[in-house]
Amino acid sequence: MSPQGTRVAYLVKSPNLAQNRNDYQIYVRDILDRKTGPGQLVFAGADISGIRWLGDGEHLSMLIPEHGSRTLMTVSAEDGSHETLLALSRDVDEYSIDRAGTTIAYSITNAEVGRRSRAPESDENTASGYRVRYGEKAADSFPTSSVYIVRRQADGNWAPPDQVTIEDPFTHERFSHIRAPSYLSLSPDGRLLALNYWTDASLPDEWKQNPYVRSALGTQALQRIMVIQDIEGGRTSLGFRNLYPDSEPLWSRDSQSFLMNAHSPVGSAWAQEDIRDHRTSGLDANLFWVEVDSGKVQEVFRHVPDHHQGPLFWTKDGDVVVSLLGDAVARFHQEGDSWQEVQKIRIPGSDEDRFWFLVSNGFVMEGVHQTVTTPEDLFAYDPSEGKIRILTDLNPELGHLGFAGVKTIHWATPEGLALSGLLFMPPDYDPKRRYPLVIQTKGDQGWFTCDSGFNHDPAFAPQPIASAGILYLVRTSAAGFSEQDELDKVPKGYPGQIGLAVQQMNVWDSAVKTLSERGLIDVKKVGVIGFSATGFYVDFLLTQSRIPYAAATTADNADYSLSDYWQLPAFSDAEDSMYGGPPYGSTLENWRRYSISFNLEKIHTPLLMEEMGYGVHDDMRGVVPLNLVGRYEIYKGLTRLGKPVEMYYYPDEDHAPDHPQARLASLQRNVDWYRFWLQRYEDPDQAKKEQYIRWRRLRELQRADSPASRNGADSMSNKTR
Repeated sequence: MSPQGTRVAYLVKSPNLAQNRNDYQIYVRDILDRKTGPGQLVFAGADISGIRWLGDGEHLSMLIPEHGSRTLMTVSAEDGSHETLLALSRDVDEYSIDRAGTTIAYSITNAEVGRRSRAPESDENTASGYRVRYGEKAADSFPTSSVYIVRRQADGNWAPPDQVTIEDPFTHERFSHIRAPSYLSLSPDGRLLALNYWTDASLPDEWKQNPYVRSALGTQALQRIMVIQDIEGGRTSLGFRNLYPDSEPLWSRDSQSFLMNAHSPVGSAWAQEDIRDHRTSGLDANLFWVEVDSGKVQEVFRHVPDHHQGPLFWTKDGDVVVSLLGDAVARFHQEGDSWQEVQKIRIPGSDEDRFWFLVSNGFVMEGVHQTVTTPEDLFAYDPSEGKIRILTDLNPELGHLGFAGVKTIHWATPEGLALSGLLFMPPDYDPKRRYPLVIQTKGDQGWFTCDSGFNHDPAFAPQPIASAGILYLVRTSAAGFSEQDELDKVPKGYPGQIGLAVQQMNVWDSAVKTLSERGLIDVKKVGVIGFSATGFYVDFLLTQSRIPYAAATTADNADYSLSDYWQLPAFSDAEDSMYGGPPYGSTLENWRRYSISFNLEKIHTPLLMEEMGYGVHDDMRGVVPLNLVGRYEIYKGLTRLGKPVEMYYYPDEDHAPDHPQARLASLQRNVDWYRFWLQRYEDPDQAKKEQYIRWRRLRELQRADSPASRNGADSMSNKTR
């Protein structure tokens, strides 16, 4: 929303399959416009990001690709005319701009991540050999960026950029190479810069005694803090007294204060209240007002529903509009040292309706509407009208399609953790049949779902798989969900953090048992898909569960394996935390019992592995891309053991694939994979002929690896002896 609360800008992203890119369009609407339609198209291009309103409410700033890097430009909301502000030879990671558009802060990554970020050795050392500095602290291999300030001069030209040097508030060390700066935010007057960065400083004892800080220190070698930089005087101050602030600051119009989601300040009464209420997990943030010069803090709103979504709007009279539970906003007024709710607007709708990206000036709301089976469209809501108005039809080609129905189911783990999920039902569902089942281990909160929904994660394909006649289960969070409640029910008696993995295994094993007892599924035809963090849980499940999973996928995940341990020194601390120590000495037995590295022989499930390359291609001659090295341990081990496994590499994709052809390929490949293993179905498309020849060979391996086959071989061996 524009600073005046009169206009809304939004971005539409469309896949261009022919050119394997995404096309973007920026539209602007007057918030009081009652006409149905997308609004005024003001700009179109590829890979647009970082859209921000300038203070005049007439111009937008954004990053666009140009000549191999991203260029910062402004666009008129009136006529679409544009001006280039910064054209750099290096790629801008993040930026912020002041109200007048005359001061810009931006960051540029200094070097590659990891071991290769070290400066090259001298010719002499290269010739005679040099000491390998393995085992550096995580901070030594963490990516750094440089932050610059550039100002427009009186003649309209831009002055040369000034590099920002900050002072760590704990160590008082000064440096200009900043570890992964984020949430860059200039005050409206361009005088102050707020930013987050990662530090390895030893925190004060008072901080270490805070339960939230203590849990973060137990699993991380570095911590993220927020600082305020006076870009005129060069002074750095601590912006907030806790780790991991959760949202970008929203500055007041006079630049004297800001609002931000964060965990309660260390040592405050609010922190004690959080401890009493068992609100010390990563999701348990509150909204705070901070006065910059005095450091004074006030709690505005307790227990924000989405810790990453900051406040929506700061009105001229100082009131603050915040989002509540997705379908409501509230207005808060400051009275002395406290904030009081003075208005609440709730959007009318059904239980299936989901409202996202809300903006509001406290009177009218606009945002994105969707359901699990209804694609995204822009909506507006004026309380005086009493109902929402859908403003766009962005996906008309989906209007004639039939979607798999969805119903909510409930189950519980042996430890009493109550769970809910969305069960996608085949369109011709027959209650007298038992169906195959595929489990998606990352949740969905009711987003429109063809792939994973909001994040477009790889491998997950609920609608296509359900439409093919397979039940598909996705976990969801019931109203009032608390991460701390879940942590309180983690199984006890396991080393390190293995109890978390056991809990996730119990979540899905219990779901399979429940659905089988209700006569819904065939327990011998269950597949499971993991991505990112949940890929490790799928690894664990395949080696530790008693459920005979019939097919599985892991996509771009850490395996907590020996390869990860040796290849990624910065990750070894996390693995030590997982297993209670390193893979030698007294904790070696923990690794032997729980790590996939020592338990590959226990996997009897056909496994599809999908790995992203982050732009690094594997030419099969030079150095193997780092993201493939760790996966080769699993892939080669399963292959040598005669297990059914395939691995696919997407060299040009980041963690969640963004290019249309890669997204489509991952979805289709997983649909084919689960139809093959759970339904014995093969797509007659001749282009897939070689795929099914390979997979039939994998089926023979799977048969040879089945318990019945192994028992028969053991029996024959005993007779021979």
